[in-house]
Amino acid sequence: MTAHTQSVEDFVESELAEMAAKTSDTLHEDLFTQLDAEIDALWTRAREGKMWKHVTTHGFDRGLYFLVMKQVFHYTSHNATNQAVAAFRTTPDQLGLLKFVYEHAREELGHERMVLHDLRAIGLIEKGEVIDDVPLPATDALIGYLYGVALREGPIPRLGYSYWAESVYTHIAPLLDAARGTLGLTDREMAFFVAHAEIDSKHADEVRHTITRAVTTLEQARDVHRVAVTTLSLTLLLLEQSYEKWVEQKSAA
Repeated sequence: MTAHTQSVEDFVESELAEMAAKTSDTLHEDLFTQLDAEIDALWTRAREGKMWKHVTTHGFDRGLYFLVMKQVFHYTSHNATNQAVAAFRTTPDQLGLLKFVYEHAREELGHERMVLHDLRAIGLIEKGEVIDDVPLPATDALIGYLYGVALREGPIPRLGYSYWAESVYTHIAPLLDAARGTLGLTDREMAFFVAHAEIDSKHADEVRHTITRAVTTLEQARDVHRVAVTTLSLTLLLLEQSYEKWVEQKSAA
């Protein structure tokens, strides 16, 4: 092989590597743009819902707040596990992805206990009491869907859930403000949300970084987008169902 031939091959290899990098950057830019647009659209739609309009106009009473927090307890109880089992759909050489999965599963472990703490702090449950209500249909569907994604598809599609969930607090701020205002809640009585707001700011950057490293094909990008839209839609539906259940209970009283 001549020096000229070698230099041509090096040039071609360099050009191909640059093209691949540009293609990857475009893939991620398009994915983040689509995710942000769809997530914003879903939250905009949620603000037109019965639950949102009622809470931002009239605030929470203890019954509605209790119903919502029980749903938060139910799905949070499963988040560490459905994150961890996603590792079954990886290969040993995906070290960065496995590290993300295990670390985030560990960090989510036991967070449902903060929900119990908050409910005890305002007297909605007694010390030692547990939540054994059946989850509302949308909550049950969200839990089952996340296990299905984790076990069938693995951690890459599940990143869609993490993407919006780790940066949710700017969107739900009006609901949290309403809870503080009408129920007189302090930071100590909202430990679940206060702690997560601090933790998730770091997690959001980690999720975005992991997506740029793990998502390498258009199919994977579509999977992340699909799971993000489905899980957020189910989460918003469980809020509406909580409101409907509360109205039903008040009518029956």
